[in-house]
Amino acid sequence: MKRVFQIILFLALIVLVVSGIYCYKRQSVYTERTLFFVEPVSKAVVLEHRLIAEKHDLELNVELLIKDELLGPVLLVRDSVFPTGTRLNHVLLRDGTLYADLSSEAMFPSAHSGLNFNDSIRILEETIRFNFPEIEKIVVTIDGSIPN
Repeated sequence: MKRVFQIILFLALIVLVVSGIYCYKRQSVYTERTLFFVEPVSKAVVLEHRLIAEKHDLELNVELLIKDELLGPVLLVRDSVFPTGTRLNHVLLRDGTLYADLSSEAMFPSAHSGLNFNDSIRILEETIRFNFPEIEKIVVTIDGSIPN
């Protein structure tokens, strides 16, 4: 009987250690990222700091950053760089070049932001480069096509 109790105790200890390691690995780690938005009156680019989940993959980290940029600013007195409804279709990072594909809504900036499409893309690129300086080149496409 004593031997059975020892085996059960040993197995319980193994389960406890394995579940502890699993929980530790799944624990979300957040890092502060800087996003760029627009001040509505002056049309100046302003910074906003956010805590965004940190993953072990650079491509995934960039994807999370772009998605947060598309959500818009936390402070409602600032304007978003892209219109509401703009989605990130795909992100691909190869040999230092980032390919980011946005939905077609990105091409039609809202009138109140005062930004044209090229300004929106430039601010997105600045946001990416500021947070990930190791990315050498950024190519933004709209629904799979390079905009003119």
